[in-house]
Amino acid sequence: MRERQRFRRGGRGGGRRRWFFLESCLLVLLRREPGYGYSLIQGLEEFGFRAGEMDPSVFYRALRELEELGLVASSWDESSLGPRRRVYTLTPQGEGALAEWMEALRQRRLEIETLEAAWEAMRGERKPGSPGGEEQSDAT
Repeated sequence: MRERQRFRRGGRGGGRRRWFFLESCLLVLLRREPGYGYSLIQGLEEFGFRAGEMDPSVFYRALRELEELGLVASSWDESSLGPRRRVYTLTPQGEGALAEWMEALRQRRLEIETLEAAWEAMRGERKPGSPGGEEQSDAT
């Protein structure tokens, strides 16, 4: 159980949720195929991140943290022409963490959908003049 707790991410703050989302997206991209920094940044656009709007240091810090947790491994690729590039791969431990995170996201989505349904039901029950409803006109 202790091992599972180590991979629980996120928290109360919006920044933490965004960080968790970034790391989850990186794991999904690496689950598809190993990648280099630039290709991963481009891949994040699929999930709503914009390359020009994200500070690259945030991206690389997330990759380093995933590597420190043992979820991602990196090595230098010297087979291509030009400068050496670091290639990132998903580890078996990262596979397990990704499965846990996706299940947590599914559960969170169900909770949000339940909350939305309750909200919509309440909105439909409101009558003019009730708190949160339309104001009644005194003029007749």
